[in-house]
Amino acid sequence: MSYKAKHVDTDKALAYINSCRTYQDQRESIEYEKVKKFHEGVRKGLDIAEEIFSCSNYESTEGTYRDGVLSVIYELAKELDIPAQDIRDSGKSVDEMCADFADRIRDSFSEGDTE
Repeated sequence: MSYKAKHVDTDKALAYINSCRTYQDQRESIEYEKVKKFHEGVRKGLDIAEEIFSCSNYESTEGTYRDGVLSVIYELAKELDIPAQDIRDSGKSVDEMCADFADRIRDSFSEGDTE
C-alpha cells in the first residue's frame, strides 16, 4: 500500500511533476542541440582555416590574402549565423577585420549564456 497524503490532490501533484519532467527533457534537448551546433560551427571554421594553408594553390595569383580572409569571414559568419557583411565592407585592415569579427563571435556566444 502506498502513502496517500490527506488534503492534497496527489494525482494533480504527480501530473504536475510529470509535466515538469517532460519540460525539463525538452529544455535539455534544446540546449544539447545549441551546443552541438556551436561545436559544429567551430569545427567547420577550423576546417576552412586549415584548407587555406593546406590547399596546394593557396598562394595563387587568382586572389589576394585579403580576399582569402574575406572569404573565411564570410564562411564562418554563415556557419555560425552571425552577421558580418558590415565588417567585410568596412575597408579596415585584415587584422582589424579579424579582431572585429572575433569580438562579434565572442559577443554572440556570450549572449547565449544568459538564456
